[in-house]
Amino acid sequence: MKRFIILLLLLWMCDFVLVAQEKKLIVLFDFNKYDIPDSSLLKLAKVINQQNIDRVLLEGHCDSVGSKQYNIVLSNNRANEIKKLFVQNGIPKTAIKTCIGFGKEKPLNKNETEFERQLNRRVVITIFENENTQPTQQPQTALLTKDLPIIKKYELSVGKSIVLENLLFIPGKHIIKEESKTILEELFELMHENPKLEIEIQGHVCCTMDEPDGFDWDEGTHNLSETRAKAVYQFLTKKGINGNRMIFKGYGGSQKLNEDESTEELKSENRRVEFKVLKM
Repeated sequence: MKRFIILLLLLWMCDFVLVAQEKKLIVLFDFNKYDIPDSSLLKLAKVINQQNIDRVLLEGHCDSVGSKQYNIVLSNNRANEIKKLFVQNGIPKTAIKTCIGFGKEKPLNKNETEFERQLNRRVVITIFENENTQPTQQPQTALLTKDLPIIKKYELSVGKSIVLENLLFIPGKHIIKEESKTILEELFELMHENPKLEIEIQGHVCCTMDEPDGFDWDEGTHNLSETRAKAVYQFLTKKGINGNRMIFKGYGGSQKLNEDESTEELKSENRRVEFKVLKM
């Protein structure tokens, strides 16, 4: 119940949930309607004009009332109304990468009360800004030098999980940033020096709301934690590590280090890739 109250406040205020350069906005709709509520129109227009938008994902949803097919049409209409508003406010159609209705297939709750059904009558808007509008993050070079190895400071044992510190990805994608290659080189050296070592590469994301995992803009799928873990796996196999010594898996937002994600620091701790020692 606490989750729904917090979410409702976000919805009615049309507030963003920020994940790096990814911004989420949720708009609620009246029962059996796809017209954008007047209370949201001005706020949406202001948001659109204030952002340097690169691409947008629109996902429409319904409550449980009505047939499956009817709700698919209704949820698509809701998403398309938002798309129309974006285009009318100067966003190119080509920037709307996805505009889809899921009907009543992805509820946030059990639809047992009008309060819960209202939460499900929604469009989830994911906005990605142009990367050059964001401040450049300086790599933490002091931690990336050979003089201060990160992984080797840990004592390995079967079952232990170790976070790959300073492993950075392009926001919303599984592309590893160039300044992060040093930590991966350390992992490669560890695997190379310990030929019996077998690991599971684990991907995690923060800030999951109605989806269990993050959206990968390259793949167009909600499995960002998995594709990031796979990127680490592919880095190691290309360097010559036998793929049979590794597995990769995405855990989405199911294993957060911090349930409270009210600050960027807390969110960044949840956005991580770890490796778990399976065999030595």
